Amino acid sequence: MAEGIIGKIQELAEEREKILAREGKHHTEAGDHVRIGQIDHDLQVLWDLRRRELAGETVNLKEDYYDRYSIDPGRDAPGR
Repeated sequence: MAEGIIGKIQELAEEREKILAREGKHHTEAGDHVRIGQIDHDLQVLWDLRRRELAGETVNLKEDYYDRYSIDPGRDAPGR
């Protein structure tokens, strides 16, 4: 499954780079800002899934990524 998670991370990172390159040339398209926000969220979720996978947890990309959960560090997180 690591290839699936890493592959999705790579795909989103490449899309993010393309959007940022457009922004750098002042050729943004409608929705680019919103899309960057969604990509950033998705990358956080995917990296969390990858960490869980490396820790030995069974991770299913379709079930765990596509459910669009939010990452919440909890009430006892540092800085809260």
